Amino acid sequence: MDADELARIAAALVAAITDASARAKEIGIDSEFREIVRHSREMHVLLVEAMVDNEQLHTEYLSGLSVTAENAIEHLEGLAAMLDGKMQ
Repeated sequence: MDADELARIAAALVAAITDASARAKEIGIDSEFREIVRHSREMHVLLVEAMVDNEQLHTEYLSGLSVTAENAIEHLEGLAAMLDGKMQ
C-alpha cells in the first residue's frame, strides 16, 4: 500500500466517524448509524494493518489518528449497545 492509498483510508475513516456522530445527534441510533459505525471499524482495521505492514507509512500523525479513531468508534459502538440494552 502506498501513501496515497493510506491517505484515502484515513480520510474515509474520519468521514465515517463524523457521519456517524452527526447521524446520532440528528436522527438517533438506527440501522444506517450502525452501518456507518461498522464501516468506520473496517476502515480503522485497514489503517492499522497498513501501518503494521509498512513501517515507512507509520507516522506519529497516523498513530495518533488510529488511537483517536479507536476511541471514537468504541464510543459510537457503546451508544448503539446502550440503546440495544434499553430495548430489551
